[in-house]
Amino acid sequence: MAFFDLVEGFVAATTAPGAQLATSRQQIGDIEYTVFDSAPASLRDLFQMMLVHGDLPFVVEDCEYYSFADIYARATRFSHALVRLGVKKGDRVAIFMRNRTEWIISFIGAAMAGAVATPLNSWWGASELSYALQDSGARIIIADPRRAVQVDAMKAPPTGLIKIICCAQSGEFANWRSFSELETSNTATTPPPIEIAPEDDVTLMYTSGSTGHPKGVVSTNRAVISGVMGYALMGMALGFYRAGGKVLEDSGPQKSILLPIPLFHVTGCVVIFLVSIVAARKLVLMRKWNVNDAMRLIEIEKIMTLTGVPTMTADLMNAPDRDQYDLSSLTDLSAGGAARPADQVKTLGDAFGHGSPLAGYGLTETQGVGSFIAGDAYLANPSSIGRALAPIVELEIRNPDTGALMPTGERGEIWIKSICNFRGYWKQPEATKEAFTDGWFHTGDVGVFDEQGLLYIVDRIKDIIIRGGENIATIEVESAISSLEGVLECAVFGLPHERLGEEVVAVICQLAEAELDTQQVQQQLQGKLAKYKIPTKIIIQTEILTRLATGKIAKRQLREGLL
Repeated sequence: MAFFDLVEGFVAATTAPGAQLATSRQQIGDIEYTVFDSAPASLRDLFQMMLVHGDLPFVVEDCEYYSFADIYARATRFSHALVRLGVKKGDRVAIFMRNRTEWIISFIGAAMAGAVATPLNSWWGASELSYALQDSGARIIIADPRRAVQVDAMKAPPTGLIKIICCAQSGEFANWRSFSELETSNTATTPPPIEIAPEDDVTLMYTSGSTGHPKGVVSTNRAVISGVMGYALMGMALGFYRAGGKVLEDSGPQKSILLPIPLFHVTGCVVIFLVSIVAARKLVLMRKWNVNDAMRLIEIEKIMTLTGVPTMTADLMNAPDRDQYDLSSLTDLSAGGAARPADQVKTLGDAFGHGSPLAGYGLTETQGVGSFIAGDAYLANPSSIGRALAPIVELEIRNPDTGALMPTGERGEIWIKSICNFRGYWKQPEATKEAFTDGWFHTGDVGVFDEQGLLYIVDRIKDIIIRGGENIATIEVESAISSLEGVLECAVFGLPHERLGEEVVAVICQLAEAELDTQQVQQQLQGKLAKYKIPTKIIIQTEILTRLATGKIAKRQLREGLL
């Protein structure tokens, strides 16, 4: 596999002592990790790179261009506005909006102020939002008009919550502070003089697990920066591979990437947005995925990289009018967040001969960092998600019950040890303790290594569905369905879906006198669940659901009966 031969050789040379991205083993807390020797101490320090890039375009939104220097200046002023509102080091600043320039300014400004940036899922309704705000204890929420309506719809908003609105018409949302007025309320040119250390918290991102309510994933400056540098290193290695093992001068047009996935996702935030700062990359925003809009932007902005869930590259490949657009600038077609069907890999390679399909594996808890695969290795092994992003990531397959190392070819839980790993689950010390063993994070994913050292994900231990890259806790959906009148019991699980990876399926046992139908159940769930969590396939019966010997619903058996 020429890909791994070239890439791993490049990485070894680039991270050797004295090299550009030299690494070494260091003890952080009680655990020894491989770390980047020259990593900035904080995200605030990393943002200084924006001044080096200066007038290069950074953010493109609705045909408006903002340079690195523009965004840095605006975020700096906003960081001082946050401090004047009372934000102190470690306070949580919630960001609740679609992909907008203001999202990026809010995140940078919060980190500059020493706060913990807390991105919230923009698809959430009032109940999900209320939980996250109460759980995080956020002092401030920054929202766009559509999300602001959800904030005002909360039955019991947190006491003292400061609300900031962006992109609203004059006179709307009278009890909200204006983002633009705060941004222009001072003329500061340097961030607030707050001491920020590598081990200080900088992000709190919510992820759906198997326990119903989303869990807050807290990460330090060191973890996030290491994730950014790890992905930047991977990008350099891919360039080396494409050049046939040659180090080329960094000339030619500015790198560019399309952002079609939400910034509140770890991929959108860390892998695309923050890495673009290091890579001096133009970031073209999309608020909502539409394949024709994407092709138009690729042509106009000469987009080189499309990173999203597999659904997006599949849509691009199958677009009936694809030939009407010039997509020749594309060199990278990356997928993460869900498994890409194996047969799609070669088809992508055939459809975009000039572009290379890539895949990666990572979690919110690891800054999206884990393993990756591309080139001839991916084409030859399309079901694999590659090898660990060395040298900062270690991957092992362990027995989920005993923790024993599993031999090659045998299934077990994927464990990840990395300087990119999160600090812990917010206000959940027991869950944090259960998630780690001697610095190794238990992913909840079942994997296996083959004889070539390639990793395959074959199952999940955690009872979640991944629909279009969104994690959905089945227990949350089951709880919402069970609360409906006429429902005796239910089981929720995922079934394969060609476009979305998985679709949400519910099997419901109704009371004898009930007369439920699919449309009725879906309508009643609209006020209880975000739209993407509502089952698209619902089976209603009067028979009690099949049980295991333990008395639990035989969910796996129900699922297999529908395959």
